[in-house]
Amino acid sequence: MASDIPNGTTNGDPMGQIQYIPLSYDSSNDSSSDDSSARRLILALRPEWSSPDSKVEFVRFTDGITNTLLKAVNRKSGLSKEQIDSEAILLRAYGHGTDVLIDRHRETQNHELLMKYGLAPKLLARFENGMMYRFIQGKVCQPADLREPSIYLAVARRIAQWHATVPCLYETNTGSNGITNGHHSPSIDLIAPGKPPPNVWTVMQKWIRALPTKTEAQLKRQSELQEQLSWLVEKLSQRPGLGKNGVSCYP
Repeated sequence: MASDIPNGTTNGDPMGQIQYIPLSYDSSNDSSSDDSSARRLILALRPEWSSPDSKVEFVRFTDGITNTLLKAVNRKSGLSKEQIDSEAILLRAYGHGTDVLIDRHRETQNHELLMKYGLAPKLLARFENGMMYRFIQGKVCQPADLREPSIYLAVARRIAQWHATVPCLYETNTGSNGITNGHHSPSIDLIAPGKPPPNVWTVMQKWIRALPTKTEAQLKRQSELQEQLSWLVEKLSQRPGLGKNGVSCYP
C-alpha cells in the first residue's frame, strides 16, 4: 500500500471534481477473490460499505489484456440483483509497466471528457495506479458479434457521435529535448512540426523511444524503426485531412 490515509483530495480533473485516493492496488494478490487492497480502495470510496449489514464481494473479469478489472458489489440482504448492480463499482488497476506505452494522465482526461458528454460511465475516483467508475451491465464483444450488422452499425454510430460532439484535447506545452542512448534527440512533441500533440506521430515516437536498447541488435532495430518513422512523417504528416489540424474534431 502506498499510504495509510483513507481519502485524499479531489484533483482528478481541472475543476477538482474527481476524488483522488492516495492508495494503490496490489497486483500480487491477483489470485484472491477477496483482495485486501481492492477492499481498502472500495471502502475509501464507499465508507458506508463497511457497515455490519454490508457484504462486499469482488467479481474478476479476465477479458482485458493489460489491466486488472474487478467488479465490486455490496450484497446487502433484501436487495435485488438490479439494485445491487445499480450501485456496483468497476475497479480498474493498470497493468505493470503499461504507462510506458499509455499516457495514463491523458487517459483519465479523456474519460472525464467523455463522461461530461454522456459517452462514458461516471468516473468516481482515481487512485495511484488506476481508477474506479460506475459498472455498466453488458458483455464483451467476440469476433463473431462484430460481423453482425446490428452490432457493427451501432459501434459505428457511437464512434461517429464521439467525433461529432467531443472536442479534441491538446497539450499546452511542447515538452523538452529527450535523450536516447546517450545522444540528444528532438522532442517527441516536435516529431511532426505544426501538428498539435499528442498525435499519431508523437505516440509512435514515444513507443520507439521505449524499446529496449541493451544489445547491438536492439539498438539497430530501434534505429531502423526511427528511420522508418522519419520517412513516414516526411511523406504523410503534412497531408491535408478532415477538420481542424487535419483531424475530424470539434470545433
